[in-house]
Amino acid sequence: MSYVLGAVAVALPLLAALPGIGELRRRKLDSTRRAEAPGRFARLSQGETHYCLTGPEDGELVVCIHGLTAPSVVFKALARHLAAQGKRVLIYDLYGRGYSDRPRALQTPGFFTRQLHELLSALELRGPVTLLGYSLGATVAVQFAAEMPERVSRLVLLAPAGIESELSPIVDWTAQHRGVGDWLFHMVFPKAHRQNVIESSDARSEVPEVDRIHLAELERRGYVRSVLSSLRGCLQEPQEAQHRRVAGLGIPVLAIWGGQDRMVRSDGMEQLQSWNPSVELRLIEDAWHGVPHTHASEVARIICGDETRREFG
Repeated sequence: MSYVLGAVAVALPLLAALPGIGELRRRKLDSTRRAEAPGRFARLSQGETHYCLTGPEDGELVVCIHGLTAPSVVFKALARHLAAQGKRVLIYDLYGRGYSDRPRALQTPGFFTRQLHELLSALELRGPVTLLGYSLGATVAVQFAAEMPERVSRLVLLAPAGIESELSPIVDWTAQHRGVGDWLFHMVFPKAHRQNVIESSDARSEVPEVDRIHLAELERRGYVRSVLSSLRGCLQEPQEAQHRRVAGLGIPVLAIWGGQDRMVRSDGMEQLQSWNPSVELRLIEDAWHGVPHTHASEVARIICGDETRREFG
C-alpha cells in the first residue's frame, strides 16, 4: 500500500506539470518569428497587433474579424476578391492568434472590441466601416456595433457564433471549471484540434496554405491558453441583447451560413431573425464552417451584390 501511495504521490505532480511542460516546448512569438509575417504591426495597449490593409485607399473600408482558432489568413482570398470590387480591406490577427501578442486576460467580446477600436485609431481610419465577423469574430463585430454604432455602416456575419450554444459538453465543462478544466483542455485540445483540422481539409479552399498555418498555431506559446480564454469569455452565453440593440439601431445586417456547417449550424438563422427581423439571411448550401476561404468568391459576390440591391434596388 505504501508503495502505491508513494507512486501516486510522485505521479500526480508530474501529471499536473504536463501542460506547463508542453507549453514551454512551444515556440515563443518573437521578432524573428514576426519577420516572417506579411503586412505590418501596430503597438496597442495590450501588445502588438498584426494586420494587412489592401485595396484602393478611397474604397469603402471592410474590416474582417476572424474566428476562434485560425488567424486572419482565412480572409486572404476574400480580401483579394473584395479589393477587386473596389473595397479597402483590413484583416488582422486577434490577440492570441497569428502574429499578434498573447496577453494574459479574459478574452471577452469587450476585450476584442478594445483591440479593434485601438487598431482603427492607430491607423487613423475614422469613418464608418463594413464590419465582417466570422464565427467567434461575429461576437466581436456585434459587440462593437452595439457599443459604437457610429463606427459601423453595416454588419456582415459569416457562420456567426453567439446565437446558439456551439460548445460540446466536455468543452463546456472545461470552460466552466478553472484549474482542472485548464489542465484537461491543455491535455486534450491540441491533439483533438489537430485531428479536426486534418479531417476538415477541403480542396476547394482558395487559400491553399490555410491548413498549414492553422496547424502551426498549435506550436506557438500562448495559443491554447488564448483559445480557452475565448471559449470562456465569448462563447458561453448567446448575444441576444446585443443583437436586439443592433436591430433597434437600424444597422443593416447580412448573415451568411454554410448548409453543411456542423460547428455553427444554420438552425441559428431562425433564432437570429427572431432577434432582428430585418436581418438579410443567405445560405450557401454546400459550404461548411470554412466558408470564408472555401467559398471566398461567392461570399464576396453576396456581399457586393446585396450592397448593390440595398443602394439601387
